[in-house]
Amino acid sequence: MSKGFSVTFERFLPHDDDEDICEADEIGFVVENVNLRDALLHVADLPYYARATEADEWPIQSPRWFRFDDWNNGTHEYFQGITEVRSLHVPEHITPASRRRLARFLGLKTE
Repeated sequence: MSKGFSVTFERFLPHDDDEDICEADEIGFVVENVNLRDALLHVADLPYYARATEADEWPIQSPRWFRFDDWNNGTHEYFQGITEVRSLHVPEHITPASRRRLARFLGLKTE
């Protein structure tokens, strides 16, 4: 059981227009087993600017991860057609109530 937060990435490289690509070209960990503040630094320039695009469930009750689309928007790679998605993974010991609070902090609506 991991005691800390982790951030993963998925990179999608440019392909020919006729190719139907659904899987990421590169995947891996950005950081593992870090505190929430350090993890948020890897999904936003400043932790309080972090805004997730979705959680792994709806309605949000006890999400296991949060997704941040187009993480590299505005970079040289992005203009070359490379897109990167990052995900914040929540440790198992975090309570459902704290997971919902984190979802609200990241800009997602909870019921």
